[in-house]
Amino acid sequence: MKYICEFEVRDNETDLQGIVNNANYFVYMAHARHKHLKSLGIDFNKAHEEGFNLVLAHTDITFKASLKSGDEFIVTSILKPNGRIRIDFDQEVIRKSDDKVVAFAINTGVCISTTTGRPIMPEFLRAILS
Repeated sequence: MKYICEFEVRDNETDLQGIVNNANYFVYMAHARHKHLKSLGIDFNKAHEEGFNLVLAHTDITFKASLKSGDEFIVTSILKPNGRIRIDFDQEVIRKSDDKVVAFAINTGVCISTTTGRPIMPEFLRAILS
């Protein structure tokens, strides 16, 4: 299932060149991942209270174009299993005015047990991935 989150570029997210600083794309994608998980019934705070920390383990991002102040855009997110303990979010940042993909990434997450400090696939994640 593809999740879609809408945004608008704020002035403070641009750099001297008038384009969105690359670090902000990571923030946009992280926010979309969190909202995507929440839409599936997974709450970060509750997971932590239950002994699970959901963390980003790896990212592979490609920048294709730039966003500018005021641009409206969406971030899409598709959740996929990746092996026994990892999950991937295939994500795209798409400018709404011309449907241009400005960045895409595969963001790999893992769940870390707060008890053991080791990666684990909790039942609540396994259930949504099956």
